[in-house]
Amino acid sequence: MVEIFNNTDFSIGKNFVKKVLEFVFSHEEKSGDVSVAFVKPEEIAKLNEEYRGKEGPTDVLSFPYGDEMLGEIVICPDVVKENSERFQTTFDDEMLLTLVHAALHLCGYDHERSTENAEEMFRRQKGYFNELKRILGG
Repeated sequence: MVEIFNNTDFSIGKNFVKKVLEFVFSHEEKSGDVSVAFVKPEEIAKLNEEYRGKEGPTDVLSFPYGDEMLGEIVICPDVVKENSERFQTTFDDEMLLTLVHAALHLCGYDHERSTENAEEMFRRQKGYFNELKRILGG
């Protein structure tokens, strides 16, 4: 089950979020509950400082748990929007990439601690992103 909470002014397509996460989890052969919270920059900045020791807002934080509760995902749409402008892509594409990235973290991939793990994670991320763009018609 995917629970979605939106504490921002952005309109978030809940079906879109669920489809993306369910797609990645099914391909990674993972199942369990996931909580996704869309928050404002101040909120994610606090979490980023508390859990990663990094200052300022970030686009996404993932908190993997495992077993029945796969974990929590926290996304800041304001930063996703900034990233889409910086990388000259659409907000929807950047959100799709962010969701795929977060889902892979919940599946156990960690690009910050292992180069080998990072290469595999980003290879899968690109593949899932391209496949989902085709499926979702983007």
